[in-house]
Amino acid sequence: MGETSTVTIDFRINSWLENAGIVGLTRILKANPRYQKSYKEKENTLEVDPKVFDNFSDLYFNFFIKNYGQATRYWRIVSEENFLKSLKDNGFKDFDNKRLKELTDWFDNVLKYSVNSASYKKVIKFINSDYDIKAEVKDCNKKIRTLNKKNFLTKSPEEAKEILQELINQLLKAIEYFSTDQARKYFPAKTLSYTVINKAWNGVSFLNPQAKNLDFYDDYQNYFVAPVQKYLQEDHSKDKYICSTCGRPIKRLEYSYGFLNDMGYDLNRKTSNAWNFKNDLYICPVCQFLYSLVPAGFTYNMASQGIFINENSSIRNLQGKNDATFNSMIRDIRSNTQTSPYRAFSAAFRDAEVSGQNAALANIQLITYNNDHYNFQIIPIVASKVLIKAVEKKYTVKQTGEVKSYLANLYNAGISNFRGAGYYSILDNVLNCLFNNTNLFRIIQELELLKVGNTAGCYYNTFQIMTVIRMNGWFLNELHKYRRSENAMKVEEDKLTKARGCGMHVRMGYDNENKAKTLAYKMLEAIRANSTDRFMELLLNAYLYLDKTVPKIFIETQSNTEVFKEYAFAFIAGLIGSSNAEQDK
Repeated sequence: MGETSTVTIDFRINSWLENAGIVGLTRILKANPRYQKSYKEKENTLEVDPKVFDNFSDLYFNFFIKNYGQATRYWRIVSEENFLKSLKDNGFKDFDNKRLKELTDWFDNVLKYSVNSASYKKVIKFINSDYDIKAEVKDCNKKIRTLNKKNFLTKSPEEAKEILQELINQLLKAIEYFSTDQARKYFPAKTLSYTVINKAWNGVSFLNPQAKNLDFYDDYQNYFVAPVQKYLQEDHSKDKYICSTCGRPIKRLEYSYGFLNDMGYDLNRKTSNAWNFKNDLYICPVCQFLYSLVPAGFTYNMASQGIFINENSSIRNLQGKNDATFNSMIRDIRSNTQTSPYRAFSAAFRDAEVSGQNAALANIQLITYNNDHYNFQIIPIVASKVLIKAVEKKYTVKQTGEVKSYLANLYNAGISNFRGAGYYSILDNVLNCLFNNTNLFRIIQELELLKVGNTAGCYYNTFQIMTVIRMNGWFLNELHKYRRSENAMKVEEDKLTKARGCGMHVRMGYDNENKAKTLAYKMLEAIRANSTDRFMELLLNAYLYLDKTVPKIFIETQSNTEVFKEYAFAFIAGLIGSSNAEQDK
């Protein structure tokens, strides 16, 4: 950020935090056609007309509602209208216990839950209506319980139809209440304050539990925007302090980083964090405003995870890389697809590959947010090259004939209730390892071990295990090239396919499937113990049993532990079963 002028206020590329705010500001202004000429993107500077600050709070919340609103209970309330009207229009002819359960689940978990929630209770007072939503929902609840009495629909069909008629009319009235302009303004914004905005900052303005102004639109405007407007109108020639972020002069030490999650601290209470117990880490109102835009600059899913690509070579590149990630995430959220920051990032990488921009994604900073904490990574060149291969290399889905990239093959692969997480995304963990320049052997070991044990909740097949093995092979090869290792043994893809095929032939040669699983388990234990000799002993015994010759692949690679492991894991992937859904090419 730089000096202000009488015409524009400038925001300059700086650290990732300021850059996230800049991306957030451009997204907010872009979302409204009225303001598209109110800012100008230069190489490293965003020039903004101060007039955008008038009623900026509307722009701020509208951005979150427009992009994340469909993931809220509010959206599920208003989107139920068509279903209810269809029931009414066909005279409830198809209404059975299944439909009743759907209606009851929606009522209990969406409408009734929302109306009785603490956040909605605070907002209701801003809706200019005499309609008593709480009383109506209470009455609807009685009717729902009556309809759910055992065999009520079949025993008393006429009475049930009459109750249904009244119930649906009441529910449509409730939806009409939630569809007013005031309701659309306040209800989703309140929800998103606690599901998206508070991921970046908390404890001040409308996110302060003791906030006196309950109208969070006004509160945001007064707390973050009005001080900027005041600052721009004041004379700062005699100010004796400077902002610790941008260097702007400030009259008093008033604003700090303390409201930023996992980044700041209370300067008044924790003086020991500062040199000589004297805090000087104060910021100007402009920087405080910019930091309030960080949640708009990050890309979040609805599970306390987010991502930001700090591609700071220019405003254009910074915005472009993050917008590709953002658009992918929003598509997944709206289609109720399993979302993750790394999946969204991989989509951005895919788009970069199509446009020939992949190289730009190497050696840039990647900031991920997970459960209130930030993680910082620099995308290594080696990882970038592996991802390029994973996007470029294709295979054909056996059933449909669809051509997919190997990277896309991992999008929906995961494990439920694993390692303390509700859902363990294989793609997320693969990318995390690559970005930390770590091989994928641990992941492959775990995936195959879980498959051998027929563990519940494993949503992946052996073809997807092979994809991870392939990516690990590319990683090892690229690592040797990058380190200029002389006479390094390469992992060859055709040999990986062959090793897997050998495993499949051994499995088919056994008269009992359990023999193959037992062998696989013992082989995985040998790999875990880094015992090439033990693995070869098991392999030799298997081929002696089948009266066949041990494949040369394993004989030739014993001297290179990493390459040997690759082929060994591929063999086990074939041993424990193949995918019927997709075809290896």
